[in-house]
Amino acid sequence: MAHSKHRHKHRRHLSNYILDKRLQLRYVAFVTILSALLSGVLGYLVWQQENSATQNIVNTLEASDYDADLKNEVVAELSGRDSNLVLVMLGAGIGMVLVLSLYLIVMTHKVAGPLYKVSKYFDEMAEGKLSEVWPLRKGDQLKDFYDKFKDMHDTLRARHVEEVAALGSFVEACEAAGIGGPGEFGHKLDEVKSYRAKRREQVA
Repeated sequence: MAHSKHRHKHRRHLSNYILDKRLQLRYVAFVTILSALLSGVLGYLVWQQENSATQNIVNTLEASDYDADLKNEVVAELSGRDSNLVLVMLGAGIGMVLVLSLYLIVMTHKVAGPLYKVSKYFDEMAEGKLSEVWPLRKGDQLKDFYDKFKDMHDTLRARHVEEVAALGSFVEACEAAGIGGPGEFGHKLDEVKSYRAKRREQVA
């Protein structure tokens, strides 16, 4: 049970790095394919050189007067070395692709994170909400852009807070003066109270 909980937590932690799938995975796929192609080409060139050197040695041995058993032993050793080289290059290529892909996910997360936050705040603003904008995490990119957005948002929010305070003072003054009641002004005052309550909820 404990192992299952730990595994679930680990998966959730990794998924947090992918906020914008279309943006991040596009770059990850591009780098993965490019690095795989480069690794494959370089690996093939190295293997070709090694295989050519091995073949030259084998041809030299075949033309020599060495013992047949010795020739077979040397050929087997060279073939084994070539096979090991292929495995090493394959492992190194896969490792490089994985490292680059994970690194790119982390780096794009540092860009997608601020954009994701700003888009959420824009959605809230479209609904009339002006909740507090929190600073970026350490290491996030687009800091200048985000700081300008935060300054704009904070200024707009401050104006709403001032409006709520002014309306509150007006309502309190009216109530203290005994103004209100069932008349037309009382109805308008109730509308002001409702509007103030709505504004207060928007900046909460």
